[in-house]
Amino acid sequence: MIVSLYLWSILCVLFADFVSADVQVVSPTKGTTYDSSNSKISFTLSWMDDNAFPTIDDVTQYTFMLCGGKNSDIKCPYEIATGVAPSAITTSSGKYSYAVSFASSVVGDGQYFVQVTAIIGTEGQTIHYSPRFNLEDMTGTTSYTYTDSTQPVGQTQITTGTATTDAGDTSASFSIPYTEQTGKTRYAPMQMQPDTTVTKTTWSRRFATSAVTYYSTFNTVLDCYSTVTPGWNYTMTSGANYATPAPFPSANGGWYDPKSKLSLSLRKLNAKRK
Repeated sequence: MIVSLYLWSILCVLFADFVSADVQVVSPTKGTTYDSSNSKISFTLSWMDDNAFPTIDDVTQYTFMLCGGKNSDIKCPYEIATGVAPSAITTSSGKYSYAVSFASSVVGDGQYFVQVTAIIGTEGQTIHYSPRFNLEDMTGTTSYTYTDSTQPVGQTQITTGTATTDAGDTSASFSIPYTEQTGKTRYAPMQMQPDTTVTKTTWSRRFATSAVTYYSTFNTVLDCYSTVTPGWNYTMTSGANYATPAPFPSANGGWYDPKSKLSLSLRKLNAKRK
């Protein structure tokens, strides 16, 4: 018990600086549609602590951009706000919010998302994206007809001392095998679905084996702060089974009375008394 409490206290010390973390956008929600009212679009942009490095308390200012297009080719035609101080952000029950408002003339109808850039002083920045939402009754000339079910993956570029912890282009990071990554944030491969048939006759290792090194003493810093897994770039479809249910055995001739299978009748045998 003493050893367990000691280990727990060590873990608490190691993780104490990272319990309050960076941005995870939760609103607007995916698929929400906003219609222009009085030639204006208004909604609340909200985010929460995503429990990843760096801490949200280190953010010195925010920039919000209205973006659209493919996840691999982001277009941001309109700057919603820049240089927004943390004091301008509303905080309630662990949720951070900012009132977004812009004219309906800035873009045309289409699917969009908000790019949230959090500036971490002189150390760098993190970029996050809201779920995709729809804008209707817009009067702008720039429209984005491309649609997707997921938003782009966030990016992190933080420099501490002379070392950069993460590359800003995370799309390249996903192509590097997980065991070969050395950054503070690491990127797992996208979850795939099994094929409908099995064609392989032998198995093979997907990634090469890697060495394991054990600590001889407690480490004072974390080697990895977080693992990022990309969303699916595909969609799963399903439908109801409309096939006619098979009848019960009694209706299709498969049922029988168990008594008809008995070849011997039941008889009561009384033991003779001595």
